Order: sequence, then C-alpha cells, then structure tokens
Amino acid sequence: MTLSRRSFISAAASIAGAGAVAPAMSSIALAAAPKIGTQVPGIYRFSVGGIEVTAILDGHLGLDPSLVIGFDQKVAEKTLKQNFLSPNTADMSISVNGYLINTGDKLVVVDTGTADLMGPTLGRFHQNLKAAGYNASDVDAVVLTHLHIDHVGGLISKSGEKLFPNAEFIVHEVEYNFWDDEGTRSKFPKDLQHFIDLAQNVSKPYENQKTLISKDGEFIKGLDAVFLPGHTPGHMGIRIHSNNEEVLIWGDTVHSIGLQFANPDWTIAFDTDQEVARQTRRRILDQVSADRTPVVGIHHDFPGLGHVRKAGSAFEYHEVSWQHKI
Repeated sequence: MTLSRRSFISAAASIAGAGAVAPAMSSIALAAAPKIGTQVPGIYRFSVGGIEVTAILDGHLGLDPSLVIGFDQKVAEKTLKQNFLSPNTADMSISVNGYLINTGDKLVVVDTGTADLMGPTLGRFHQNLKAAGYNASDVDAVVLTHLHIDHVGGLISKSGEKLFPNAEFIVHEVEYNFWDDEGTRSKFPKDLQHFIDLAQNVSKPYENQKTLISKDGEFIKGLDAVFLPGHTPGHMGIRIHSNNEEVLIWGDTVHSIGLQFANPDWTIAFDTDQEVARQTRRRILDQVSADRTPVVGIHHDFPGLGHVRKAGSAFEYHEVSWQHKI
C-alpha cells in the first residue's frame, strides 16, 4: 500500500467499523511475560541491482583498546560520544559478519565466521545461514577476504571435513601463498603461530576446488576482486555490481566504526603491515566517499552496510536504513 489521503481514510473507516462488533478488552487480564534475554537471529537482506545479498551474523567479540595502535583515551571517548556510542572504552565490541550473495546464477559466501574457536558470543554463522533458508551444500563458492581465524573458522568441521562440500574455494593468490609459506612462521611470535596452522588446515580440504585471484576484476559474474593489502598481504575486497548499482565488501579495512572513521590513521595490532594498512584505508576511504559507493564491513555493526562521508581530514560513517523492497 502507498500512503495517500484516500488509503488513510479508508483504513481508519475499516477500523472504526470493526470496533462496533469487537468485544470489550478492558476486562481482559494480561499476564507479564518473561524476558527472552537473547537477540533475534542475525539475518538481513538487501539488493544490489538484480543481486540479492544476505548478511549473516556470526556473533560479536570485545575490542581491547590495547589492540588499537595510535589509540588516545581522550580522543576515543570524544569520538565515541560524537557517534552516540558509549564512551566506556573498556566495554567496546565489534560484530563478526559473513555474507551470502545470490547472483542469480550462483550462491557465493563471503567469509564464514569463527565456528567455536573464539568463544560463546560467536560461532552462529552456519546456524543463521540455515535460518536464512540456505544449506552449506547449496553454496557454489566461498570467497575469503583473508585467512584470519574469524573469517575461515566456518570452513571445516572439528574433524577437518569441508562444511561447504560443493563450493569453490576462492582467495587472493598473495594471501594463499603467504600463509602456505613455512617461512612465514618465523615472522610471527610463537603465541600467534597457530594462525598459520589454522590457515593451512582450513585450506587443505579444498585443495582440489581452489581458485587463486591474481588481479583485480571480475571473477564471478557481478563480483570483482579489489586488492586491499595491509591488514594481511593478500587482503581483498569484493565489489558487487549489477544494473548500475554497486557495493564494496571491504573486509577488515575498518575494525571499529566508532573509532577508525574519525581516526583513520589508527591501526589494529593484527595488521601484518601497519603502514600499508593505513595507506590502503586512507585511499579506499577517499575513493568510496568521492564515488558515494556503499560499503560493507565484516566488523561493522551488523548488518554492516553503510555510506562514507568525507569530514575534513577524517570521515563519517552512516548506516543504511532498513531496505523494505528487495
């Protein structure tokens, strides 16, 4: 229905008529209901031209200020307040999101969450994928923005079997080679070397279904690879485009929407190359704000879709409102 004077008056009249035959409600006692105490399933759909995208929430994790390189307490509190967020930096959290893209020809998953590897507030990707109406066996391709634990955890079962049995495994060539190279191990402190083992372990079952991206451009109809190095050597984004519309899934370009848009030079301790990550973030922020390209972030507040506006030497993030029409 489209709201008009006629539709409004007609609806009001029908309600008035119904009231004449409805029983009196004032005598009905309403019992207090117990609180549910948990959030609804993390699923949200939006469209990009003729392509349908389903955001799938894996969960959330805490963000310790010590992980933010360049962090300044006073600046952080001011920034959070300006973004209508709690200034309590000891209680910051970020989402972990994944996405299912229906191109019309293929079902493509982008990042798979954490499984049970990072605690009880995470690991809901497969549960929410099913709630969204999909089975992992239906997926034609899994695209990884990079091979960190919170993006690849949902690729295999505890016994090491593929959870996407029919899917092509797609990752940037630079990324795959970095984690597959045993020389990489010496670049990591011992307490982080399990990151290397994990990246190798989740990749092995897909060895015969592996596709490595070597350059920017379309790799599936409607999906372009966009090289965004720094967070990891082969970190990449996925540009979704259809019918003159586009959205950029930019992976971990931004971890904290409350801090890093206003302070784009602040980096994250897990960035493999802090300076390259900073430069990449600055470059792509300039680009999407100038081009008015919507962005999707794996760690943006769910569902992760928004616009970027230039604000002096910094930027502002504006979440997209609920999309009624798909």
